[in-house]
Amino acid sequence: MRLISLLQKKSKLFYILLLLLGLINSVWSMGLLLLINSRIAGTALPFVKDYDWQIYAGMILVSFFTARAFQSYTIRLTYELGNDLGLSVFDKLRFSDYEEYIRLGEEKVRTATADVTTLQRFPNVFIEVFNALVMVLIGMGYLFYTNFFGALLILGVLSALAVVYYVRNMAISKDLNTVRDLANIYQQNVNDFLRGFKDVKMSITRSDNIFHKYISQNRNRVKELTVKTLIKYMGNELMGNYLWYLLIGIIVFLLPVILHMTNEVNNQFVVTLLYLMGPVGIVVARISEFTQMQIAVDRLHQFHDKINASKAIAIGHGDLPAAGDKFESIRFEDVTFEYYDERRAETFRLKPLTLDIKKGESIFITGGNGSGKSTFVNLLTGLYVPHSGTISLNGRVIGERTYPGYRNRIAAIFTDSILFNENYDGLELAPDNERLMFWLRKMELENVVTFDHEKKSIKADLSKGQQKRLALIYVMLEDKDVIVLDEWAAEQDPVFRAYFYKIIIPELKQMGKTVIAVTHDDAYFNCGDRLIKFDYGTIVSDTSVNTATDLHYAV
Repeated sequence: MRLISLLQKKSKLFYILLLLLGLINSVWSMGLLLLINSRIAGTALPFVKDYDWQIYAGMILVSFFTARAFQSYTIRLTYELGNDLGLSVFDKLRFSDYEEYIRLGEEKVRTATADVTTLQRFPNVFIEVFNALVMVLIGMGYLFYTNFFGALLILGVLSALAVVYYVRNMAISKDLNTVRDLANIYQQNVNDFLRGFKDVKMSITRSDNIFHKYISQNRNRVKELTVKTLIKYMGNELMGNYLWYLLIGIIVFLLPVILHMTNEVNNQFVVTLLYLMGPVGIVVARISEFTQMQIAVDRLHQFHDKINASKAIAIGHGDLPAAGDKFESIRFEDVTFEYYDERRAETFRLKPLTLDIKKGESIFITGGNGSGKSTFVNLLTGLYVPHSGTISLNGRVIGERTYPGYRNRIAAIFTDSILFNENYDGLELAPDNERLMFWLRKMELENVVTFDHEKKSIKADLSKGQQKRLALIYVMLEDKDVIVLDEWAAEQDPVFRAYFYKIIIPELKQMGKTVIAVTHDDAYFNCGDRLIKFDYGTIVSDTSVNTATDLHYAV
């Protein structure tokens, strides 16, 4: 089982301690059987004499404390493993490519974290099953010691049942994998419902379809498969329970006839079977949980294989000093980027792009939907890596080791950027920060925001336009060289929009900042240094505002 190997990798002592527990439980189980059967038969064991109850109590204590110690060890080990697996999901994601994350999908990340939670039930289940298996093995060994051919018949019946269980469990596992796939789709539907709640409310057709054709249909399918698997598990348990009546019947009625077993041997067989009913019942009952855990482990491995960020993790934050000198320029040279659908058919291509961005420039990017603006922004900010061509920072081509440092030089506010609830940037968000208060006044938020002194953050219960203003304040506190603003002014009122283009952008330029703003506000195109227009994946015009006589007609 893959989970066992993961535990062994986590602790080299795992197999040794497991063996020790097995030996102690073997002695305990064998001693228990011998003591009970000898007591029932009325024949004292030669090495026990008059101390049988003391030995019995001693074995109980030894078994109890051994099981407790090993179970405590396994709980710590498993939760450490679960914690490591859970953290590794996000550790890999933070180093993975943005393209990789988009292909993966948020829903798979959520279900992967749920898989980690599933694995944390492992310790109790494993100890129960392990102890039960030891008792079954010892019990069967005792039966072979008592009567070989009778035990062989019992083993044959149990083996046949085990084969039936295995075949049925394979079918159950297939259904559970389907349920797991449906969970991914369900998470996607839920994300769409919650994030697009306003849009859902605006259309009866949309509202009915997302509920009836997607969410309800998904949950009903999961319900059907879950009920189906539970009934199969119930059937397995019933088969296991009624098997004992069959075995006892074989012992009482059949074995004395065909093997001429004595009453004493018959009694020993019956007592041993009654002794084994509990352990075998535990194993059968826990099969469903082991199946779910195995699926969780397999899915986590698939998840990690899809991310495949081992190289990125090894690079880490890369060679920061190489990207750490004073910003002067960014150059795109013959940069291309393509999008593909699931069949690897090309759906969009950014044609070879050559472009220079100099320190202190304010550049406006414009173009229609699907023109290539967003792709350019993702390439500029380092979220996308060119499929061909190069991007250079200060004359040096950016490579794998310098991409993290390159991204870190750029501050960006995307159209879908959010304000975090926590102060993850470690900024000094307090009223005594003069620079913060200066920008709050400039953005007309001084009397709007509320400080959370305990978290050292600002509560972001603001309108969309105010959130964008606060995000720009955070950018100014980060004090990075290049600022990328994707449709930043779209949510601003007309007065503040004009204020942004005519006052804030020129001030940013005076501070030595390089500003690249995606915008459709043609009334303010003359407030920048350059206007770059995209169409069909290429730059159709790159105009210097200072030399343009009539910019509106030029674009």
